[in-house]
Amino acid sequence: MTKLLISLAIVFLVSSHGASAAERTVTLSVDNMYCEACPYMVKKAIEHVSGVSQVTVSFKDKTAIVVFDDAKAAVKDLTSAATTAGFPSALKS
Repeated sequence: MTKLLISLAIVFLVSSHGASAAERTVTLSVDNMYCEACPYMVKKAIEHVSGVSQVTVSFKDKTAIVVFDDAKAAVKDLTSAATTAGFPSALKS
């Protein structure tokens, strides 16, 4: 019985460890922000991407800092959302 419990515990630990997602933060460069309302529209577009937990957009720097769950979204999803809203974006290097 003890061996069975230990085996089950090991299986549980191994399977749950591999399934964990990582919170990731990226900075995007954002084009076409020409007025004070633009950052709001960029923020709203990116917030609609599943897995996004925080978006901070800087009009001055023309950037968006995005915190997201990388098991639910990819950088391509973030840039696509901004681009579809009229603000082409890319991962800032």
